[in-house]
Amino acid sequence: MGDEAVINTEVEPTSTYPIPVIACWGSAGSPGKSTIATNIASELTLAGHRVLLIDLDTLAPSLALALGLVDTPAGLSACLRLAEQQRFTRDEFDRLTVSIALGRHELRFMPGINSAHRWQEVTPERIEKLLMAMASFVDYVVLDLPQATDFKARVLHPSTLANQDQLSRDALLRSVLEKATKLVLISGCDAVAAQRFLSVAEYLAELGRTSQVYVVVNRFRTSTLGARANDELEQTYLNLAKLRIDCFIPDDSLNIDKAMLNGLPLALLKRSSPARLAISQLTKQLLVGSTTRASVAKLS
Repeated sequence: MGDEAVINTEVEPTSTYPIPVIACWGSAGSPGKSTIATNIASELTLAGHRVLLIDLDTLAPSLALALGLVDTPAGLSACLRLAEQQRFTRDEFDRLTVSIALGRHELRFMPGINSAHRWQEVTPERIEKLLMAMASFVDYVVLDLPQATDFKARVLHPSTLANQDQLSRDALLRSVLEKATKLVLISGCDAVAAQRFLSVAEYLAELGRTSQVYVVVNRFRTSTLGARANDELEQTYLNLAKLRIDCFIPDDSLNIDKAMLNGLPLALLKRSSPARLAISQLTKQLLVGSTTRASVAKLS
């Protein structure tokens, strides 16, 4: 299908945050959003930017463990409270975030809530106040987002819709999806993952967000969809979701597993990792500020 099939009238974020925010989101089934969020933050840091990575997954926060951190500060909850009280200073920022050394650069990490039951503390309004309070501390904020609970229930079966309290749980997610400067949508690379991704794309379309959306296929391999897997996925997402794929991240399980085992971003584990090279190229796209035709990393 030609380029005319792509939505050309893009809708900009409804109200941007005071600092550039890159939000990583994906469907159910662990497509790798946390891994990609961590490595995008690392690549931005290595490019010389002041970067804060926030675990904003209020359903299943996991970044601290993925980074090999056991004893972490109060993080997000305490920062939100201080920002609301207008007491969030640079000293508090340094105290409540973790410094991760990347060569001669430093990535700051803010741990998420320590229990999924505390999700009500993380409201859209408090997040905006926090971002405003630290606007002079960082150049970029990278967010790892939760799944959509009300959408998931609606898709699986209408009778599973929960009460209004549960439905309001997605207010934070919807707000970030609408306001983030850049949105990275992550898909897996098999038929089930593709179907789940289309549901996520539908959710996003309902919000009217079409600008600065970057589509990433993670763990790309031909064993799941055949020799023309990239063409099939491109045509499926273009025809059914009006979305182009911007990056294929090759299946690099050995290096990803080693990175997880050692609590390291790929850039520190193996700079020549195929997955790392693809994420590095994706990060350059994010810095340039516009999506391009799909970039396919060579498999090795």
